[in-house]
Amino acid sequence: MIKSVLLIGFTALMAVTGCKPEKNNSSSEDVSAVTGLEKKGIAAAPVAPPNHPVIQRLQMNYWVFEHYLVPTGQESYIRQRANKGIWFQFHSDGTYISGQWGKTLDEGTYFVHEEKNPYMGRVQQNVYLDSAIDDNRDIEWQIQGMSEDGGYMSWVKITNNSANPEPGMAKAISMMTLPTPASLRVDSLGNPVE
Repeated sequence: MIKSVLLIGFTALMAVTGCKPEKNNSSSEDVSAVTGLEKKGIAAAPVAPPNHPVIQRLQMNYWVFEHYLVPTGQESYIRQRANKGIWFQFHSDGTYISGQWGKTLDEGTYFVHEEKNPYMGRVQQNVYLDSAIDDNRDIEWQIQGMSEDGGYMSWVKITNNSANPEPGMAKAISMMTLPTPASLRVDSLGNPVE
């Protein structure tokens, strides 16, 4: 009796350890084939994000940096015009692609978790981007606000969970197509055009 229980347990253990995960056919692999992005990073397997109104909105259209600021002190900051036109497209399977203007520069997986913001006194949605292209692009954003119509969001970088420790704040706007400098009324370097 004991031998048969051990044999069944051993057989089950071998069956479980012998299984290999199926190849992920997510859209991020398709992007690599099309764009020719060279992968130097490692991203975790995608997980479908939670069903939350902010996350549902995040999965619609492209999210584009209209403004990007680096805080330097109390109510002082540096405008990062070079970050204008950076865009993200989030998929419901937990993958994303991103780039700037018409170029795709990154892909990977994203993970969402809630966190109470002690300064705002409410729960916020944090989005961690795990780049499959370059581990130096791994970054976490806290979505601190969304307009009533869902057309723009304010994102604040969580520096202790990001590869680059420089602080950052962004106004991300929803666009149906990839951004162009003309659509944001700037030149290709992010400088205002009159």
